[in-house]
Order: sequence, then structure tokens, then C-alpha cells
Amino acid sequence: MIAAKPWRFLVFVFALLIFYPIAVLFVESLRAEGGSISLEPLRSLLLTSRQLGLMKTSLTLAAGTTLFSLLLGVGFAFLLNRTDLPLRNLFTYLYILPLALPPYLQAIVWTKFFSSDQGILHWPSIFGIPGGIFVYTLCFFPFVTLIASSGLQSIDPSLEEASLSCRNPLATIRRITLPLITPHITSGAILVFVFTLVNFEVADILRLKVYPVEIFIHFSALYNERTATLLSVPLISLAMALIWGQMALMRDKSYANLDSIGRGRELFRLGSWKPLVTAWVGGTIGISLLIPLYVIFRGAGSVENYVKAFESTQDQILYSLWGAAGSATVMVVFSFGASYYLERGKGILRRVLDFLIQTPFGIPSIVMGIGLIRAWNHPGLDFIYDSSAILIMGLVAGYAPFVMKVFSSKIKQIPVEWEEAALLATSRRRAIVQKILLPLSMPAVMAGFLIGFILSLSNLGTALLVSAPGRATLPIKVYNFMHYGAEEIVFASNLLLLGLIAFAVAAFHLGFRRIRREEQR
Repeated sequence: MIAAKPWRFLVFVFALLIFYPIAVLFVESLRAEGGSISLEPLRSLLLTSRQLGLMKTSLTLAAGTTLFSLLLGVGFAFLLNRTDLPLRNLFTYLYILPLALPPYLQAIVWTKFFSSDQGILHWPSIFGIPGGIFVYTLCFFPFVTLIASSGLQSIDPSLEEASLSCRNPLATIRRITLPLITPHITSGAILVFVFTLVNFEVADILRLKVYPVEIFIHFSALYNERTATLLSVPLISLAMALIWGQMALMRDKSYANLDSIGRGRELFRLGSWKPLVTAWVGGTIGISLLIPLYVIFRGAGSVENYVKAFESTQDQILYSLWGAAGSATVMVVFSFGASYYLERGKGILRRVLDFLIQTPFGIPSIVMGIGLIRAWNHPGLDFIYDSSAILIMGLVAGYAPFVMKVFSSKIKQIPVEWEEAALLATSRRRAIVQKILLPLSMPAVMAGFLIGFILSLSNLGTALLVSAPGRATLPIKVYNFMHYGAEEIVFASNLLLLGLIAFAVAAFHLGFRRIRREEQR
């Protein structure tokens, strides 16, 4: 096995990238006028009745979203990986596609769909907690399906087959299948809860008064950075406790297994339930993917609106593409080395670093953005603050953990013995990486770049705060159009964004199929 220590440097760089802005932010918030550190500002953590009410709303949204995401996500995972569901290979790819729709876009779509004047239906509750749970569930339930599917793929099928020989299917599911994937289900539930809890873009569009919006208002409207930072402490503390809890549950388990997509086992027969179950799966995909696409096309209107949208956003499109490609490249380079160290390394330091680099999951994008501004907006550091570097750092800090999960899953599948055999032929680490690790990890490299690219391209929260002066990404431009009331241009611009994402997904799919064909030769 290649020594893991050389990769440790990348882990430390990423930890610094995350914690330096956050540390600077909190230290500055506790600094008194004379420059000394004072705990006096912490008194503001005693939340007012209004802020407690906002936190209650946020927790209610997160709990409701988690419940319905579990019902959909676990059901999808079981049907796609353990039953004779018709068209399940097609459904396996389609259910993932809603993840390419940014959460704020889902919110825009469904407010249009249920609007009272020009919408298709009328549901006033879209601007209430039920509507928020509905939109957040459509955004996040595929995460539960992905993680639960990984759990199902890791089970030895002979255990379920042996149980089926002496028990009925329901008893087998209850006593064998569900207990074995409980860590994965719980992990997916925690991630959905945290993602909902710290998100503010959807809540802002749906006019929901939640705790993250309160933080954003204090920073952007009231220009009270210290209060915004201190208000984030309870949110971050809760989110981080949950994130570390789910990591303890998962330990060395895989979050997603790319090589097993579309390779489920038909252990359970649906029988007479097959038409109804197929309609349920197809209907859910239609609601989460097809209806949003229809609403966007309908809202964009004539071809002239596409021309106007392109002419108005071409600079932002180029800047978004450049920023997303740069961020995704940095994520892949970092994640490869860091994941190798975290999978092959040993000792308490490895475990501590593994926990620390997951912290972005629990840090609201607002807080990360404020921290980056405080850290780099100083004389002598203008070359960072006034450039795209600060945006790339924010995107890498926020999304690299997703990419690392993909790499970690792949590295787990590479036998250590292959590396040890290669060391007998050569002592050059670079040759082993180039000849063995990289070729075997190529599906993860492609998937990691795709995930980083899509998430960076559609990011709004971080980019809204840290984009270089005079520059804006396409989501920021769309967000501004929305507040100006340019509805048709909003939808046309979003179609341009989805077109870029669709092109990236198609390129990945073709490349992934080519790699699989070569592996089968």
C-alpha cells in the first residue's frame, strides 16, 4: 500500500480552507472595541421570542421534509434494488435527475404552478409550511434513495434469500433488510434534516419566515455582521452535532456505489401490486422532474425571450462555466488525495480530520460567505477578494465533501493487495498512482467532476455573497430578474442553465458507458 502520509497535506489544506474563514468570523465577532476578546456579545445568543419562533418553524420544516423524504426515498431504493419493478433501469436514472434542479428553481417552479393568476392550479399553502415541506421533499428525497440504495447493494443477498425460504416477504424485510440498512436510512434522514435546516433560498422564495433568513437579513439588510454571526451559532451547533452523529453511524460504509447503478436483484415479486406501484414511482418522478420542466418551458414563452435571456446573461454564463469548471477541478484534485488518506490512513488524526472536513454540511452558505469576506477583505489580500479565487474557495469548501464521498466509495473497492504487488515492481509512488489508482478511479473522477460542476454551476447562496465586485453568476442574475418581476426571462434563463447541466450529464453518461464497456472486455 502507498504511504498515506503524503496525502495528509491536502487534508490540512482543506481544513484550513474551511476553518480559517469561520475562525476569523467568530473571533472578530467576539472582539471588543479595544481589540481584546470579550464574551459579552454572547449574551445575544439568548434568542428573543420571535427568533425562537423562527427556529421552531425551521425545525418543523426540517422534520416534515425528513419524514416525507424517508417515505419516498426508502421506498424508491427498495423498489429499484430488490423488486421486479418494470422499467426500473430507466427509473434508476430518472430519479437522480431532480438533483440537477437547484432547490431555488424548484421553489420558483412550484410558486408559478400554484399561483392564483397565471398558474395551472391554486394552492395558497405553497407559501406556508406544507408548501415548504412539499418543495424541500422534492429537492432532497433522492439523497435518501442514493444512500439507502448503497446500503441495499452492500447486503449479502443470500441472507435475504435464506430468510425468504422460511419467512414471508414482509417478515424478511422487517427482520433482515431494514435492520441491515438502518445506518444508511438514518444517515440519509440526518442529511436531509440538516440540508433543510440551513437552506434559506427556498424559504426566501416561498416567503417563509425561518431562522436562516433572519441571519441573512441581519447581514444584508441591517448590515449587522456580528449579530448575524452570533445568531448562526445555535444553528451550526445543532447541524454539526447531527452531521457528526451520522458520520459515526456510517463509519466505513459507502454513501453511494456508482458501479452498482441499475444492477439490483429481483428478490421480491410485486405481483398484482405491480401496476399501482409502477404508477406511483412514475408519478413521483413526473412531479419532481417532468412537471417542473413543463412549467419552465411554459413560463419561458416565445423564442424571443430565449434570445433576450441569452443576450442579458452571456457574460454571466461564461463566468459561471469558468467558475464551475475551476471549482470542480480543484475538488477532484483535492478529493482524490484526501479520500485516499482517509481510507488508507490510520490513527486518531485521520479520524479527527475525517470529522472536521464534513463540517461544511452543517455550515449555512450565508455564514460561509460572511466568513470568507471577513477573512480575505483586507489590505494586501485584495488579489483574492477582488478575484474569482474567493468564489472558488467558497464552492470547494461547501461541495468538496460530496465529491469525497464518491472517491471514498471507489477507493474502498480497490484491493490493497494490488498496490502492495505494484510496490514489488517499483517504489515510485507516482507510477503506481498513474498506472493503477487513477485508471481504476476514473469513474469516480468523472462523477466527482460532474457533481462538483453541477453544484457549483447552480449555486446561489455562497455566490450571492462572495462573487467578485462587478461579476455575477447565472443563478445570481436569475435571482435578480426574479425580484425585478421579469418572469419570462427568469424561466428562459433557467432553461439555459438546465441546458448546460444536461450537456454535462450527457457527456458523463457517454463517458461512463465507455468505461464500463472497456472494463467488460
